Amino acid sequence: MARRRKKEPTFVDLAMQLAVGCAFLLAFNITFSNYGASIGGAWLNPLLVVIILVLTTSIGFRIYYVQEKLKKANIQEIDKMSGTMFERYLEQFFKRKGWQVKRTGGKGDYGADLILISTTKKVVIQAKRWKKNVGYEAIQQAYTSKDVYSCHEAWVVTNSGFTEQARDGAKRLGVKLWDREILIEQMANINAAQTITVKETEQIDENATEHLHDTRKQDDDLFICARCGKPVTNKVKDYCLANPKRFNGRIYCYDHQRS
Repeated sequence: MARRRKKEPTFVDLAMQLAVGCAFLLAFNITFSNYGASIGGAWLNPLLVVIILVLTTSIGFRIYYVQEKLKKANIQEIDKMSGTMFERYLEQFFKRKGWQVKRTGGKGDYGADLILISTTKKVVIQAKRWKKNVGYEAIQQAYTSKDVYSCHEAWVVTNSGFTEQARDGAKRLGVKLWDREILIEQMANINAAQTITVKETEQIDENATEHLHDTRKQDDDLFICARCGKPVTNKVKDYCLANPKRFNGRIYCYDHQRS
């Protein structure tokens, strides 16, 4: 079972803890001041009041900022999209960022959904519109597709998060990860809710396309040899992934496992 990544406290979490601590100290001083048990001098209580006001105001502004960023990022609509709709959405996003974008899609894409091209760089993108965290297998697919499409970098973009194993594997293989937090930040920067649209007719087409992909899922050659490009079976794929040190996180066909 993959380890759950410990969530780091946010500014709001820390500010609320400090505000509660100050409020508790202020209440203690007010309650026990008549008994000579208060903490600090006469200056402390007014200072605590000021600190509490500053913290609560900061928390309010921070929450407002986060809510506005979520609206601009259009993340709630992204969560409702199909996987293929998410690919189209990312296609529009990266075009607005100045990339030339090619969609692969369909049978035999080997884990690549988008190819980004600039004057100096070529990047393969694997898009994951998931409710659960993305695992290591997606990282390995992106890494393999980087060689297949002769790209300089491989990125995995998701509206969710990544398992600890996926993060470790991405760090080792040099795959760049965009989790939900990064996606929201990037989308908000261009006000995606107002600047990116995917036509309703495209959504209807994508629903049909996704159904077609599901019906032929067993026929898709999603895993290939990193050296010769030959499709491999799930048994071979599982064997290679179970021996990351020997194969450096890649998948090789039976012939190239010995070379």
